[in-house]
Amino acid sequence: MHKKQGMIGIAIVIMVVVAGAAGALILINSDDDPMGLRVTYSNKVDYEPLIIASDLGFFEDEGVNVDLLIVKGGIESAEAMLTGSADLGAMGEGPTVTLMSKDPTARLLARYGGGEGQHRMIASKDIADVTDLVGKKVGVQFGSTTHGALLRLLEKEGVDPSMVELVPLKPSEMPDAMYIGSKNGGVDAMMGSEPWPTNVETKCGDKVHEIADSSGLGSNFPLTLMATEKIVKEKPEAVAAFMRAIDRAIDHIHENYTDAAEICAKYTGLSPANQQKCMDSLFYDMDITREDIENLNSTAQFLLENKKIEAAPNIAERVDDSFLRQLQGRA
Repeated sequence: MHKKQGMIGIAIVIMVVVAGAAGALILINSDDDPMGLRVTYSNKVDYEPLIIASDLGFFEDEGVNVDLLIVKGGIESAEAMLTGSADLGAMGEGPTVTLMSKDPTARLLARYGGGEGQHRMIASKDIADVTDLVGKKVGVQFGSTTHGALLRLLEKEGVDPSMVELVPLKPSEMPDAMYIGSKNGGVDAMMGSEPWPTNVETKCGDKVHEIADSSGLGSNFPLTLMATEKIVKEKPEAVAAFMRAIDRAIDHIHENYTDAAEICAKYTGLSPANQQKCMDSLFYDMDITREDIENLNSTAQFLLENKKIEAAPNIAERVDDSFLRQLQGRA
């Protein structure tokens, strides 16, 4: 198995064609291996099945050669697929909808996990609850599923988003931004999925506390496996092998929970104990249900109403469950 971790541009050949004043950027996969795939995800708790599949050699066992493009969040995975730098990607519902809204050929292969309360808000001790965020600075990764969850949370608590200063932060910047606080150029609160909230708590200690999570916002926040239409048509055997590897990884998590936590802790930077604690807020299961589609459609409408996307995709029309049916013996 080829496991190449690096920037999104790795493993592509860039050709620039200039005609007159116009230019065109063409991204071409340099690997014509029929069992080769470029897969993008983050080393976060949300993506544990992919981390496990890679670490334990399940991709190799299933005969698929995977180039790994490791990014910092689902929105970056969506961007990698949009630019032609990745064939498949794992991401949360916000980036999933964003990808579909921008690329009508993007295909939803399966939901491999989720968790209603997976997005946590950590705030300084002087902030008691969400209503205290008026006039405060809140850090979040813009375009992420957490970004959408934060807007929903503010709406649920009756807080006008225009009265809160949302600060775009990379997840790796959140601990320091919380530690120094808004008076020193940082923020008063942050919201994110693991390991970022735990990293903030570890860095800031008793200066911070959790004031809310994403429970009760009307979604199980499905984690999805997305693919380009091109790769589904041209390399179906490779895609099927990839799906088998992820399914095996999910089985390993269920059957060897502590071991899975220890493996993933090496990549997320959490202690094994904190890794397992974070895992407890999620479920891992390969499927695509009516509830998942309804959640994604609801997110699409919410993002459209908040002018985060220009058009809401029809989620059901983007589902390609043929590989999932193979796994479940329904092909």
